Amino acid sequence: MLAKILSFFVEDERTDFSFYRLYTKLKQWAKEGTLPWEHELPQSISFEPNFWKKVIEIHKATKGDNHERAFSVFWADGELVITGVTKGSTSSVTTNSVVGVKYSPSRHKGYLTKTITVDSNTYSTKEVYHKNVPSQLEVKYLFNVHTHPRKVINNNDYYGFFSITDLNSLINSNAIITGMITDKFWLLVKTNKSPKALNNYEQNEVNTNSLIEKIRLGVYSGDLGGKLHRHTLQLPTDNVQVST
Repeated sequence: MLAKILSFFVEDERTDFSFYRLYTKLKQWAKEGTLPWEHELPQSISFEPNFWKKVIEIHKATKGDNHERAFSVFWADGELVITGVTKGSTSSVTTNSVVGVKYSPSRHKGYLTKTITVDSNTYSTKEVYHKNVPSQLEVKYLFNVHTHPRKVINNNDYYGFFSITDLNSLINSNAIITGMITDKFWLLVKTNKSPKALNNYEQNEVNTNSLIEKIRLGVYSGDLGGKLHRHTLQLPTDNVQVST
């Protein structure tokens, strides 16, 4: 009976990742220099309110002027850092934020002040007991999130899917995942079966089926503010996207 109860919690942990568990795994995989096996990927992913607040903010801004926007997510000495928003053009956006961490003397005995900066601006400060200060500072880039503008075709709204540029950026980078915002939130996760380069893969091939089957990516999507669910292979007629 106890074994059955324990197995339930283990299975639940594997199939549904919180945002905390996700970036903990990203940090672990990056540190080990490995990519996840496909069977290690969860069936769903939940995000924290402050993350969704930023997602909804740039979705609304892009919907207002059709310019792509983006932000990056970093891990800085035990804290998740979400950078400011970069505004791009109607067809592309590039982020280049720099995140830093420093510890300085505090007015409180036995403590140091930890300051996180983003592009030289203060992001957060807090007091840290001197014994809890790491011997080596750790700042890791985790992933990027960008928007795609809507297109109006025959009075209907459509959104571009992942472009070859988006996919090359993911495949050629040290990042394991990337996010895209349309009227939904999409997330791609590289696996140890993903190729090192996209050879003979054209824009007109890009859809959820080919991302799963050919590029061996974990593909997730969900409503803004909701839970993301992992896609499985579907019949081609059920799998149509408009590509940029």
